[in-house]
Amino acid sequence: MTRVAPGSPADTVGALARPVAVVEATMRCIELDLHFRADPSLPCVAVMYLDGGIGLIDRERFGQLMSGPFGYGRALWERTPVGRTADPAPMIVDERASVIDVCEQISRRDRVRRYDDVLVRRGDGRLARVSAAWLYEALADLMALQAVVDPLSGLANRARFLARLAAACRDTARPGVAVVFVDLDRMKQVNDTLGHAAGDRLIVSAAHRLAAAAGGDDVVARLGGDEFAVLTRVPGGHQPELSAAALGERFRLAIATPDPALPPGAHSSASVGVAVGAATADAETLLREADAAMYRAKQAGGDKVRVVVDAGAPAAPRPGAGDGILAAIDRGELRLFYQPIVGVDDGRVWAVEALVRWQHPQHGLLTPGRFLADAARAGQMPAVDRWVLGRACADLAAWVLVLGDRAPRYVNVNLTVETLRGAGLAGDVLAAARRNGLAPDRIRVELPESADLGQLQDAVRQLEELREHGVGIVLDDMGAGSATLRHLSALPVSGIKIDRSFIAGMLDNRNDHAVVKLLGELGRSTGVSVTAEGIEEDAQLTVLKELQVPFAQGYLLGQPAPADHLSALLRTGRPRGVASVRLPPVEWAATGV
Repeated sequence: MTRVAPGSPADTVGALARPVAVVEATMRCIELDLHFRADPSLPCVAVMYLDGGIGLIDRERFGQLMSGPFGYGRALWERTPVGRTADPAPMIVDERASVIDVCEQISRRDRVRRYDDVLVRRGDGRLARVSAAWLYEALADLMALQAVVDPLSGLANRARFLARLAAACRDTARPGVAVVFVDLDRMKQVNDTLGHAAGDRLIVSAAHRLAAAAGGDDVVARLGGDEFAVLTRVPGGHQPELSAAALGERFRLAIATPDPALPPGAHSSASVGVAVGAATADAETLLREADAAMYRAKQAGGDKVRVVVDAGAPAAPRPGAGDGILAAIDRGELRLFYQPIVGVDDGRVWAVEALVRWQHPQHGLLTPGRFLADAARAGQMPAVDRWVLGRACADLAAWVLVLGDRAPRYVNVNLTVETLRGAGLAGDVLAAARRNGLAPDRIRVELPESADLGQLQDAVRQLEELREHGVGIVLDDMGAGSATLRHLSALPVSGIKIDRSFIAGMLDNRNDHAVVKLLGELGRSTGVSVTAEGIEEDAQLTVLKELQVPFAQGYLLGQPAPADHLSALLRTGRPRGVASVRLPPVEWAATGV
């Protein structure tokens, strides 16, 4: 059963700290040199001064001092007290300090000492140490965890649940995929009468009870608000409705059972919908069917279970199957929509992200979810990527010709793992720029968040070649999926996008706020461009300004639009305020863009 306890990775510095050697400031340098020589694993020592001050001596820096010019350093320094060679103001933190906060402090340190060990003060006054490398590794683990875990309940989050549901639906060797959709009946009343703190306690209690009722292989998730879901399987048989009803009843009873730890009046029943998938179940439809069944239970008065079987079979046609996408390219049916990337301070449209659509002759305008998965299964994504790259370069060249300086500086193009691992990546990108008379530095390629470092190793050489020609390399959805801080050191990244989950939570969640702040500071200190994704509220823009995150993207600033719709916005040049760059509602927005 998938449930991750909050704080599973080390989230405080004390959990990472190790003992540190402590010496008196009056010790002679020759004695400390002998200590370092006797123990090659000793990275540093803490220095205690007579007045109670604390210093730090780094092994490598001390070794350089003792070597000195022409090898005479030892003779010059051997009788000098070590207190005179120590850093008199090392970074010292309490063992209860959070990893996120300490990494943020490290990012503001002087470059020379940025990666010195950090001293940690234990509760009993003893000193310990932790390396900056350990802290950044722990931060990467925390960000990876946060990408898949709901911070309040400790359950899987919506993204993790949908990924596991999609994988279960693809596993045709194990039939009987079922989704249990659980919605609390009294959440609003609890929040209104007892306050949101009591509501949070109800959420946590419900999460614990659902997890206890789940099986060992089940995935229990909080989808948002007071909605939960369980991914499980039901045994085959002649009466699947009975099995599904019994499954839903188990989770209904788990919520109905009072929790004595809750304050009086904070108890709630639940409406439960169960959808059992057909042999060819589609994950999104299966979840939607479970949600609809739950709604029927709520309409019947709540505290009930409603069931649907043989759900989730893909009723809609699959135009992207086989060679459908190649035929669409040949017939000129693909379209590019663009979403603006805006300067937070000046409101200028600095870049646009290219997003592919299919104007199907029978099914209308199709969003990527309707055809890209089938195109990927058919091995056709490199062809799609080449078309998008060429069309995006042509559109940007047209904007430059018509609008001059008011045209976006960059166009961002998403590349799939299949294209990144292909031999012709660098050549394709540079050729597309050359054909359209664009300088390569006007193009930025976005690496998919689903790609891990192992998959990207084959692309490193070509990505480095692109960077040498000025092409930007942007890591999408930083903190989600496989995209972590480790990518920044292994890949020639020139930009990152902060995942929308951190932006959505930063107004209310301290850790999300700290992560956004840290990534903004990391970008400034390393010269990496930082864009915040998923901006939907004015308050989020206000926080981004305070944190000096330079760029933003989201529906508040502009929905994806065809090139000609976006041209009207670009002609306005530099708006007076960020809010003024919102696109007006247009008819095509109703098509699921």
